[in-house]
Amino acid sequence: MAKTDFIKRIQKRLSDKGIKISRNDLKAEISSLGFDYSALGEKNVDTITQLLLDKHLSKELAVSEPEEITAAPSDEYHASTPNSTAITNQQKEQLISVQAQSMGISLSESEITDISQTVSDSFTDFVNAVETINSSIKNYAQSKFDEVEQKIDASNSNLRDYINNRTTSLQRKSVEGAITAKEVLEQKSSSLKSFSKKLAAAFKTQ
Repeated sequence: MAKTDFIKRIQKRLSDKGIKISRNDLKAEISSLGFDYSALGEKNVDTITQLLLDKHLSKELAVSEPEEITAAPSDEYHASTPNSTAITNQQKEQLISVQAQSMGISLSESEITDISQTVSDSFTDFVNAVETINSSIKNYAQSKFDEVEQKIDASNSNLRDYINNRTTSLQRKSVEGAITAKEVLEQKSSSLKSFSKKLAAAFKTQ
């Protein structure tokens, strides 16, 4: 069975939407999104196609409407300057999810939302958006690693304190036990000597 050409499939979908991209350029754009174009699968096609559609349609929007947007931004598109690319919250969250997966980082929906709130809605270009989102994901992951590291350090410290306290307690009890044993032996020895003297005196009187 012939291997499916996923790049050609993505190229065809983009072309149907009026976006013409050469195969080499498409490979470069797929790589910029954090995907390995040589190892694509069925699950990647829809995601990559949508991301590239968002990217190129946003560019076309910026070119066709270069004047400054003064109206209040809608829920879908936010105001941007002529030289910037605006993306929606949904696009941001989708990019965050895709980029996190490419880094091997698993994020919950709430974590994706938290990260998206730290990311701007406007970028100089799509590559800048990807770089900014990557940086935000790394910062978020670093903060989580720091939290885990602090918990591990606290746990290790508590364990060391516990072991030190138990060791000190055992050493004290060992010393106390040795002193007690010495006192008992000394008492026994004294009693034995006293008994020996009494026994010797008894034999002398006979």
